[in-house]
Amino acid sequence: MAALYLGVLLWLQCGLLRAAEPQSSQNLNCPALAGVPGTPGHNGLPGRDGQDGKDGAIGPQGEKGERGMDVQGPPGKAGPPGPQGVQGHVGFPGLPGRPGSDTMSLKPEIQQLTAKIALMEKVSSFSTFRKVGQRYYVYDGLKDSFDQGIKFCKAAGGTMVLPKDAAENQGLLRLSVASGLSGKVFIGVTDRQREGQFVDVDGQLLTFTKWGLGQPDDYNGGQDCGTLLVDSGDWDDVGCNDPHPVICEIEI
Repeated sequence: MAALYLGVLLWLQCGLLRAAEPQSSQNLNCPALAGVPGTPGHNGLPGRDGQDGKDGAIGPQGEKGERGMDVQGPPGKAGPPGPQGVQGHVGFPGLPGRPGSDTMSLKPEIQQLTAKIALMEKVSSFSTFRKVGQRYYVYDGLKDSFDQGIKFCKAAGGTMVLPKDAAENQGLLRLSVASGLSGKVFIGVTDRQREGQFVDVDGQLLTFTKWGLGQPDDYNGGQDCGTLLVDSGDWDDVGCNDPHPVICEIEI
């Protein structure tokens, strides 16, 4: 009994000292009475994580989930080619095709086109040329007699120029002026076969003339070939051997 009483006194004394000196009470070691709980201590530092435990037993199978959306995935890689199959039966004959073009029917058109190209090559070979109606008047600087002029134009694929109407006569006059000519230019008319009756180089009667005033006059009986006066466009007869510019015409 006395020991218990002494223990209680010591405990009370220690409590009073802690209350009176709180700064130093942390270092007081007050004895605890047997059977009486002491003051709780401070929490210590956390300990280290323990090792993972062993896997537990497999749980029961869950319920079946809902069906997913019907979306086709990307195609996979192409597999190796399979073995060759058995040859099939011969198919039915096809419908007949359209008839092909007849190359023979194009032959005349090709020939005409080739002829036109050759004609244009001839025309363009002259230094001066002009399209008049359905023909070209061409000049290449030749100045010679009537007969030599006829030969030259024939070799060029044409004839000596001869206007068939007033428009062609004006076209010849313009070509002569554009070529820098003056005086007189031979035209394909002559009366050597029958005096006073002028015809073309093929002997055909003329359908158009433009003789100047008082022409043709057959001056001194030696003028049997026709010319065009460059200053007026009128016609005049001259000697066939006199040299004059030679203009040819080429049919288109």
